[in-house]
Amino acid sequence: MFDLLAVYNLHSVKDFELLSDDSVSPANDIPIPFLPLPSHFDYNKRTDWELLSKQIKKWLIEVDTELPQWTWGRDIFWLTFIAAFPSFPRGTWHMWDPRIPLEGAFIEQWLETSNNNINVDDDDIFSIRGGDERDAEDLSEIWDALCRDAALFYPYSLIADD
Repeated sequence: MFDLLAVYNLHSVKDFELLSDDSVSPANDIPIPFLPLPSHFDYNKRTDWELLSKQIKKWLIEVDTELPQWTWGRDIFWLTFIAAFPSFPRGTWHMWDPRIPLEGAFIEQWLETSNNNINVDDDDIFSIRGGDERDAEDLSEIWDALCRDAALFYPYSLIADD
């Protein structure tokens, strides 16, 4: 998935560095009902990502947009949405709630590179190359980003124990 996630990772960490003080801790966080993920969640299945995206969307429209958790959730929403619909903004995809803006480092970079419709393998440009191997690699990278970002407000196991 190129270094799109590396660019996102850099911005994501910077965006949330200010949250490392005592004002935001798991004990006084708002509930995050979509976490932990069910034990059967498979990051290689687009349908699992789509379901997670819908759950996050539902939560986002209920959360105060002024909270840092909302910005965090918006960024996680776009990760899951792209995992579910990798051809976005082209192809077929479900409409998201317009209260969730196309903002955040990951989705903005995704849109910029997809609008360029570039199909070269380059360290600075993401290319939708397709194919099962590339698809699995992309989903693995998104999964890694989700795991890292989830820990900012959910420091527990990401997958539920049965």
